Amino acid sequence: MKRRLSDVHDWHFSPHSTPVAKCRRIQCPDVAGASPPLSKPSSQTVAPAEELPSTATEQKKKILHWLDSCDTSPKPQPPPAIQTMAAPPTPRSTTLNLNNDRGRRAARRYARARPHTSRTPSPSKKPTPQSYRCGNMQEVGIYVDRLGQLPPAIDGQARHIFGLQSWDEAAQPDIEAQTQPGTQGPLAALAAVYQAESRLNARDCSLEGNWKISIASAVRHIAGLAPGTLCTDSSEKVWLPDLKPAASALDGLQEAAEQGDSGSHTPSAASIQSVSTLVDFSSPAVNTSNTSFPGPVPSLPPSGHSSTYSQSLASTTTFNTSDPYYIFTPKPDITVGLAHGAFTPVHRRRLYEHQASGTVLSDPHAAYIGMRFPFLIVETKGLSSNGSLVSAQNQAAISGACMLRILKDLDETTNLHSTDPPLCFSIVTEGPTHELWIHFEHEEAFHMEILRSWRTTFLSDAREFVQFLCKVMEWGGGKFRGGIIERLDNT
Repeated sequence: MKRRLSDVHDWHFSPHSTPVAKCRRIQCPDVAGASPPLSKPSSQTVAPAEELPSTATEQKKKILHWLDSCDTSPKPQPPPAIQTMAAPPTPRSTTLNLNNDRGRRAARRYARARPHTSRTPSPSKKPTPQSYRCGNMQEVGIYVDRLGQLPPAIDGQARHIFGLQSWDEAAQPDIEAQTQPGTQGPLAALAAVYQAESRLNARDCSLEGNWKISIASAVRHIAGLAPGTLCTDSSEKVWLPDLKPAASALDGLQEAAEQGDSGSHTPSAASIQSVSTLVDFSSPAVNTSNTSFPGPVPSLPPSGHSSTYSQSLASTTTFNTSDPYYIFTPKPDITVGLAHGAFTPVHRRRLYEHQASGTVLSDPHAAYIGMRFPFLIVETKGLSSNGSLVSAQNQAAISGACMLRILKDLDETTNLHSTDPPLCFSIVTEGPTHELWIHFEHEEAFHMEILRSWRTTFLSDAREFVQFLCKVMEWGGGKFRGGIIERLDNT
């Protein structure tokens, strides 16, 4: 507490100051021991010594009253220098950021503390190969390894193709005996080369590309034994979506949905054909007709461009992978079929007409490559986590169903019905593991059953694989091609 110097001087040197100080120390020790807090100078001043009361009691009361008035006076404010040194207030943005950080940390702690629950799969996520086979493929009538044994008609025809009395006997001696003498030497050399390449790829743990190059070379070598008859393609061209099988009970619903929702379903053959049959403004009939368009009517590109546009439309249409009836469009790694030049001009013209009308899509590719009626496809997978036999088998099953649909459409255009059921084949590989499958239709469903399995790092397996591959391609260029020509003659 600050006092005026004159007041303190008068008070200390007053003749009555000593008894007052003693009384204060005796009766108010707490007040005397602790100095009062800082405050502004009081407006009340100590009375001069001559005006002080004569008795000690009255003086004591005045001192106590003065002390009480000092305690109740407002506290002093800090000097301006101290105020400028105070910390600035925290900005609002910083406070919000701190609160957000605390909230995020609390949310992470809560997420770690709560029990893990199963998540709902994303609608656009592709199904696993297992669920795709057991769900989507079966919904459209495609089955893999379901029967366990071949139907009698299919079994007899398959054994006849490979020259076997039964599947239990050793196949290699019989096949070599039935192979043409001129091809035994080249096939033996091809098997030795293929076995060496398989060992090299297996040692290096090669990916899909190297395995595909190796088997594509073997396929082209065998096809070269009958030039002009067979056509091979390893460009992985996408096939026409119209060849994919669909659930028969939902055909009407799908057509109605396609008319109301463009771009979410596979365009039908009629819709694709309507795109390619646009009005030809270059025709004389249109040019001479009455029109309000000033000047000459512009000409559109030839119909070939329209066909290309329709094919690109079919191959680039988006699909909903969460649909249980969704089937991926085939795009085999290697395709083997009949060469377009292997048919007569009359047959080629009929094939063009069927392809344009959509009745028989003998060329399954969206882009023309000069192939008709494929009967063998190859799906390869490398030694990696991305490839598996299950995925390759699923892809081969869809391609096999499409090949069978082409043959079925051809049968519907003629009154000639063969006693031999339509067949086609596929080879599925995962590294050195090679499988040979047969595709056929049984009880209004498409089936895929295995015939043989090899590991081509062994020379004996490589030889047998090459022999079986050669027999399939010989059948395709012989009896299979003869049946196609017979049907075209009776169209």
